[in-house]
Amino acid sequence: MRSWSAFLLLSASMLVASVTSAQQGAPSLDAILASFRGVEGMELRFREEKRIALLSVPAISEGTVHYMRPGRLARRTTSPSPQVVLIDGDELRMSEGGRVERIDLAAQPVVRSFVDTFSELLRGDRAALERVYRVQFTPREGANWTLTLAPRASPLDRFLREIRFEGEGTSLRTMVMTEVSGDVTTTTFSDVNTRRRYTAAEAARVFSLQ
Repeated sequence: MRSWSAFLLLSASMLVASVTSAQQGAPSLDAILASFRGVEGMELRFREEKRIALLSVPAISEGTVHYMRPGRLARRTTSPSPQVVLIDGDELRMSEGGRVERIDLAAQPVVRSFVDTFSELLRGDRAALERVYRVQFTPREGANWTLTLAPRASPLDRFLREIRFEGEGTSLRTMVMTEVSGDVTTTTFSDVNTRRRYTAAEAARVFSLQ
């Protein structure tokens, strides 16, 4: 489940990049999806609060997320302890406390489903997205809006109840992931840079387990 949560945050960060790079004004779902196609690289800060049914206090983590087209993702947690999660192609790698873990996404159908889903989001493919999720886009008062994704079928619906994004205008504020177990993860985003360009030296450093 650690890789599940990490991948959700990484994937959601792509939506953050896309939404914040769209033209100003109350966005439609099509506008949000269309904005994905212009994102070449991005960097942002996150604060994640995970409420687990068996714990009396939430688990809180903070750090940065990096993305570089066509699909390199890095989540670098700085608090409460250093952790790096990388996704590149069919492999997910984690480093924490000197321990390295590698996960073959082809052998993890749930995580694989998320990889495919957010690749479709990045391509702005609404039809493909709606084959996997029940998609609800709700305008709110003023420029506020909510986008809710609920899985249609197995294996996602055995683990995930919904992912809810909330924003104002073209700026995404939060992502709330509700699992079937009752665990809820709320992520807030800040300092979003959707025009990030990584030099070869920066990419070698950022997209590594160091």
